[in-house]
Amino acid sequence: GEARAPVADLTVAKPKIQVYDMSLPLADEALGSKIDLVKEAYGAARKHDPKIKKVQVSLSDSIQYVTLANSEGLMISDVRPQVRLRVNATAEDNGKRSQGSSNDGGRVGMNFYRKRHTPEQIGKEAAEEALILLEAVDPVAGEQPVVLGYGQSGVMIHEAVGHILEGDGAWKGTSILHDKMGRMVATPLVTIYDDATLPHLRGSLNVDDEGTFTGNVPLIEKGKLVGFMHDRISAAKLKMPRNGHGRRQSFRSPPIPRMNNTMLGKGDSDPKDIIASVRKGFYAKSYMGGQVQGTGKFVFSVNLGYLIEDGRLGRPVKNATLIGTNVVILKEIEMVGGDFDIFLGSCGKGGQWAPVTCGTPTLKISKMTVGGRQ
Repeated sequence: GEARAPVADLTVAKPKIQVYDMSLPLADEALGSKIDLVKEAYGAARKHDPKIKKVQVSLSDSIQYVTLANSEGLMISDVRPQVRLRVNATAEDNGKRSQGSSNDGGRVGMNFYRKRHTPEQIGKEAAEEALILLEAVDPVAGEQPVVLGYGQSGVMIHEAVGHILEGDGAWKGTSILHDKMGRMVATPLVTIYDDATLPHLRGSLNVDDEGTFTGNVPLIEKGKLVGFMHDRISAAKLKMPRNGHGRRQSFRSPPIPRMNNTMLGKGDSDPKDIIASVRKGFYAKSYMGGQVQGTGKFVFSVNLGYLIEDGRLGRPVKNATLIGTNVVILKEIEMVGGDFDIFLGSCGKGGQWAPVTCGTPTLKISKMTVGGRQ
């Protein structure tokens, strides 16, 4: 053609890190070996208790081959495994029915399910949650102290806080924090970061989908807003460095700023002391999903919770919701525990899906609205 642009002098680069477990990838395993994992999880859940009447197990695994080339001369490739084993168990007793679930996986291979978290353990965890919920009561509705349990409460950090820290919302002015850089947006107990270099997690990446190397990106440090998650466009618009958050579902989709592994940092409080500090309140353990509006208002459905009575966990609770506004909740965090665990998720944005991880320690929110039937 008549193009005057020079042809890029492509220089092949290699990722600086390897955060995937490439030993015994499931993509290379025989179908029979995968079916055995499913059977093991199914059997463990089904036989855990006679009240377990139904079990569903799914195993998904993929391996994605990515090669990026651009007019700046970049050429880089990445091979990304992804697996997830999920178990849903249904318990029935005296006309009551309840469901529990458990899952695990990440950028791992067969060794993970043989040495780290076995299908038997995952199946039993799902069954146990279903059995606990058979005895659950409805929550006491109203504003009260709330303790978010470690691990699965990471979904609230992802949905209620993480999305407002993505760079496209910052440069477009749609994020409620777009003009708060350098200002206190949370209590000094709150430190939030996104780290794609944590080994083997579901949202980990050697390199993002624009060829930018990943790293540990500080977002909120001791309550102060210090950063956003950027792709090339948002970084250029805000005159900030790219930081490895340009992600796309596949080559058919445009890259946009997305979370990878979004974490609330550990605190100094003993989780037992956090619960003991609440005379009457609510403890959230596992979730069914949530919705967050552009205004920052959110509603999360809690699958399993507990009443807190006189500083102790009381009866299990079902049918509860947590209602609030992200910028308010960030300033209502009173205690942060020294424990920590993660939650595996799939995040939808702009018509695209991306695997993510989020994590949190146990934390206490001084007051929050709990919705329920009472």
